[in-house]
Amino acid sequence: MKDGTPTRPRFHTGEFAGWPNCVFIQHGETELVATTDVGPRILRCGLLQNAPNIFKTFDDDLGVTSGEEYRLFGGHRLWHSPEAWPRSYSPDFAPVEYHWDEQELHLEQRVEPDTGIRKSITIDCMADGSFRVRHRLRNEGLWPVRLAAWSMTLMAGGCRAIVPQEEFRPHPEHLDPARTMTLWHYTRMDDPRVNWGAQFIQVTENPGVNRKFKVGLGNRQRWAACWSNGCLFIKTFAFEPGAEYPDGGCNLELFTMPGFLELESLGPLTTVAPQDTVVHDEIWHLWPLAELPHDEDALADALAPYLSRLQFPDGRGQ
Repeated sequence: MKDGTPTRPRFHTGEFAGWPNCVFIQHGETELVATTDVGPRILRCGLLQNAPNIFKTFDDDLGVTSGEEYRLFGGHRLWHSPEAWPRSYSPDFAPVEYHWDEQELHLEQRVEPDTGIRKSITIDCMADGSFRVRHRLRNEGLWPVRLAAWSMTLMAGGCRAIVPQEEFRPHPEHLDPARTMTLWHYTRMDDPRVNWGAQFIQVTENPGVNRKFKVGLGNRQRWAACWSNGCLFIKTFAFEPGAEYPDGGCNLELFTMPGFLELESLGPLTTVAPQDTVVHDEIWHLWPLAELPHDEDALADALAPYLSRLQFPDGRGQ
């Protein structure tokens, strides 16, 4: 990076994590790695110069290209919501087609035989060093399908997610609700990994708490952060007032269990006609940050210079 301006993105192919056919993008201070052997999956996100991977990968899945059961593999993936078995867990062992045009990497899987949906992910290297990650679901079946694009990022163990609370408004001047919140049957409100603060909700991956936790939110602030391996990762996404979101109104969901934490954003529920496509964008930002306080006032001060630099997607994309 020179004078604050990212250099031209660099691209090459090679082996990563046991998969021989992977693509590497180096842009600004960040490296992304995706495999084309399965997926689509973005397996690595981290700073350059061999810095740790802030994404989670699973040792037992590395290099696997066939099988009878669905595998998470790790990293970042695209699903369609609402979650259901077996539709959501359609195996994706087939090779992925890719195209690189000096600024964008396009990854596209074959049509899922069980659903008729074709998934693709496009990574656009933006001028400020961030990445626009565009998710597409194309209905190649014979009938309309109601679904939402569901973008899921598995963060490495030991990380901490930070989600903003909505703006405080005093009663009785403001009587409208601030947001929706959805809880799953296995979620405990007294979970020690969660801090329900006045300004932020913080969720920390903890291998010593051997149970699952999930919460979904209507996030009008349109960002969520995760601090991992000395890096601050922030993804931004859309919120469309009046749109119907999955799981009782969620455009953001957090899931954790021992070993990883999942940072998930969702688009609106849409009826997708045959040969039509639904699009959901995230913008990824990554900065080195050695420490991040837990105290809310100190945390707000630490985040402020980064939040002022965020880029946001424009609705449903094109």
